[in-house]
Amino acid sequence: MNQTQTRKRIRGAGVTALLLVFCMLSFSGCDKKSPKIEAHLTYDSTSDVLLDEERGIAYAFASVSYEPAYVGDAYADWESTVLYQVKGFSPKQLLTEEWTGVGGLLYNRENPLPSLEALHPDEIYVCTSGMATSCILQIDDAKVVSDAVYYLQNGENVPLPEDGEMTLSMKFLSDDYEGIYYNVLYIERGEGDERQVFLYDRGEKKCAEIPYAVFDGWMYGGDDELAGELSTGETLSEGGELVMSFD
Repeated sequence: MNQTQTRKRIRGAGVTALLLVFCMLSFSGCDKKSPKIEAHLTYDSTSDVLLDEERGIAYAFASVSYEPAYVGDAYADWESTVLYQVKGFSPKQLLTEEWTGVGGLLYNRENPLPSLEALHPDEIYVCTSGMATSCILQIDDAKVVSDAVYYLQNGENVPLPEDGEMTLSMKFLSDDYEGIYYNVLYIERGEGDERQVFLYDRGEKKCAEIPYAVFDGWMYGGDDELAGELSTGETLSEGGELVMSFD
């Protein structure tokens, strides 16, 4: 499938399916009246983990870059917070808060989550960011995905631009870890030959400038039509991060 075909599919009928996926994240597996709880967790402030003492499991808090792709049934609770299974993973390995665009993952401390590079992602969902999540593009070219990972991992850590003219969410996914996304921010500023592109990993506090040629042809299909449709006019700052909360 070529780039134009992929772009049309996602922006056409395919976007409906992706939107349904994100709607399912908010509502699946959440029996508000009487969730079935199999484990009661306690917080260990010394190690900053949640303990399932009955099963001998310590759950650590994952980086904010990780997101659940599919939320399953309620499994555990901690005080007033219900935690859910993540489809594709044993609850002894991974749990998640109820996910409504913001949330957090907990992983078995003995089985850390893979880094973005170790995830071996093969696709990227490009989504609008904000209170509602809508995916408008799917990048499934292996070289584009690997180049994006390479430049983010190996590029110089530069200051987070505060004058970005467009901010999007790039969700990296892998066939090897179908239940999770690795989410980084795509930031763009300038036009034409002056255009600059940055990727920001919130969990690693890493911002790297990405050669525009990596995404050229995918983001706009050779013109600036998509840029006008997606521009949010919002700027970013360190203080604007979304962080995990159990309040």
